[in-house]
Parts: sequence; C-alpha cells; structure tokens
Amino acid sequence: MKISLNPEIKNKLVFYLYYGMRLLVALAIVVFTLNGDWVSIVNASLILGLMLLPRLVKMQYKIYLPLGLELAIVGFIFLSLFLGSLGNYYERFPLWDRILHFQSGILMGVVGFVVVYLLNARKTSKFRMSPGFVSFFAVCFSMALSVVWEVYEYAGDSWFGYTMQESGLPDTMGDLIVNGSGAIIVGLLSYFWMKRTENLPFAPEKFNNYTIN
Repeated sequence: MKISLNPEIKNKLVFYLYYGMRLLVALAIVVFTLNGDWVSIVNASLILGLMLLPRLVKMQYKIYLPLGLELAIVGFIFLSLFLGSLGNYYERFPLWDRILHFQSGILMGVVGFVVVYLLNARKTSKFRMSPGFVSFFAVCFSMALSVVWEVYEYAGDSWFGYTMQESGLPDTMGDLIVNGSGAIIVGLLSYFWMKRTENLPFAPEKFNNYTIN
C-alpha cells in the first residue's frame, strides 16, 4: 500500500497541523531513543500509530472521512495522549483534563452522527431515521464511549496504581458531565441542521453520491 500526501489539504495551516503533530511525535521517539527511555519509546510509538490509523483506514478500505473530522481525531490523540500523558500536561494545567473531556464529547458526538447519517443516507436502505433519532444516537454514542473511558481510568487506578481519577467519584462525574455537555451540543446542532437541510456542510457532493456496498 502506497502512502502519499493527503490531496484534500490545500490550506498551509491545515497542512502544518496535519503533518506537524505526527512529526513532533516522531521526533520525540528519536529523543527518547537517544536517552534510552524505552517506556516512553513504546508509548510514543503507539501514539504515532494511533495518529496514522485514520489515514491508513481511509486508504485501505476506501472510506470517506471528512478531513476536518480526521484532523480533529488526530489532534485529540496528540493533545490527550502525547501532551497530556507523556508531556504531563494533566498535572501542569489543572483544566487540561476538563477541556479534553469536553472536546472528546463533541468529537465522539460528531463521529456517532456521521456514522448513523451515512447509514441513514444509504440508497439501498428500506427505512429512514428521523432527525431526532439520529441526534439522540449521536449523544448516546458519545456518552457510551465516555463511560468506557471512565471504566478504563478506574481499572488503571485499581490494578496498576495510576492516578487518572484523582479525586475518585467527583472526578468521574465531572468528566461525564463535561463529556455529556459536548455531546448534547452536537446533538442539538445536528437536529436543527437536519431539520433544515439534507446536505452535510462538509463535502456535500461526496456525501450526496455516497453509497455503502
């Protein structure tokens, strides 16, 4: 499989963000290697792999993923796992965790919305889901993933001695509330948008002609 530059990128700022985040992680791996920090090497390599995954999946399976959504996914991985975990930003900046949970609520809500929107837009589909159901699904999808993440934090703290939950139940509930706020925003926006138009605001031509085999 041949990996090439993303032809969708036309803006210089987007170009620097799209490839710059991956480049920074790759440079960090080099630095960790020179310092002999093998744990950080493994963690950074896994992070880089996750950042490359959306692009590889798009190319391998010919899946259309809006550039903005792909960039948001890569950015979230960079901010949460690379800067947050490896860079200790969670400890340096008290609001870092809350900001990322709010962002993840929005991001996962958008992912859930796009997935069910594509299924709803299938030419071979025998039924159509209402805007209310699509929006409700997006919120539930985001909240479900938020719960999974909180279970992961609890398991990490209980079994491996991590301190991801900090104050325990208050931290967990605060994260879920922030995630839910972001998800509800996406749900409301997607509902009112679907009530007004049938075209997605990003790459509408591709989605109008999109079919799932």
